[in-house]
Amino acid sequence: MRGVAIILVVYLHAWFSAWAVTPHSQVLAIHVIHLFAHSAVPVFFFMSAYLLAHDSSANFGEYVRRKLQRILLPLAVAMTATLLYRLWQEGWTAQLRHDLLVFDLAGQYYYLLVLVVFMAGFWPARFVPQRRLTQLLVVAFAINLATIAWYQSSTISGDFATFAYRNPAVWVFSFAFGYWSGRRGDALAYATRLLPAALAAMAAIMTFYLVRGEGFGDYPVSYFGVSVFLFACCGLAAYPALARMALSRRITAIAVRPFEELSRYAFAIYLFHIPFFLGWLTDTYVSDSAVKTDYWDLLHTRFLVAFVSTTVFVVLAAKLWPRGAELFLGVDPPHRKAENATTT
Repeated sequence: MRGVAIILVVYLHAWFSAWAVTPHSQVLAIHVIHLFAHSAVPVFFFMSAYLLAHDSSANFGEYVRRKLQRILLPLAVAMTATLLYRLWQEGWTAQLRHDLLVFDLAGQYYYLLVLVVFMAGFWPARFVPQRRLTQLLVVAFAINLATIAWYQSSTISGDFATFAYRNPAVWVFSFAFGYWSGRRGDALAYATRLLPAALAAMAAIMTFYLVRGEGFGDYPVSYFGVSVFLFACCGLAAYPALARMALSRRITAIAVRPFEELSRYAFAIYLFHIPFFLGWLTDTYVSDSAVKTDYWDLLHTRFLVAFVSTTVFVVLAAKLWPRGAELFLGVDPPHRKAENATTT
């Protein structure tokens, strides 16, 4: 799942608004892709929480030390590199100082800020009985839904949008659901039972999403739409079941193996794809290339160049300096593949 999710994240970041001359069929296709792609960050929160539920740290001090090494050190490296890059490109401008202050040197870093909040906040949850966790999960869903509904009724732009992405209430259900799932101890077997209902609900929500968007011009902004939120919630039940089914059959297991391998590099790709690959590289070699007059070709060339180049960078780093790639880039060591197998 992480392998697919990181592809969707890079795709979302490669997106830019359609031109007035863009064929409607292409615009419609992008809206459908976006509905699925906006499940990517919830999936990352879900899987982080699922693994957190199996954390074996003996005490809070050991827990903090492990998380600092796993998350904050690669984040510090990525943010330092991004700051140096922007200083080279822009100088010490007011905009750069503002972005540094609001943790927005590159657009993807909000996820790590919220993740750190959740990692700290959910430490006491290991002492909470499963039944009480279920009650808290319902509360988390209600808070998350109300928050999304409020943002949907608001204008998402400027600093308001910046802080909206950093609001833990926007993401709390996906993390709480992942933690609750991990604590169940059934390796997500429950998701298989929920799969038919989850897929049916996703189909109904997609129909509503397209009717509202096409009929009334009311497509949500990014993650801040009730239909997008509910679709992602259903996906958190459907995607683990589909992954389990794929991994349990030889033919499909072979087909998904590249995504399983990619999951090892997902965190590093997330940290470093902007602004170096989706940014400098695409601006230099794609934006003014032969595809610049075709919206569809330009969008997908930007995505492919950024995704492939970032992946090559982190894979090569892991091959040439395995320990350094783990510590400073966030690449998972090979032994974690088995640990992550049920959530890949």
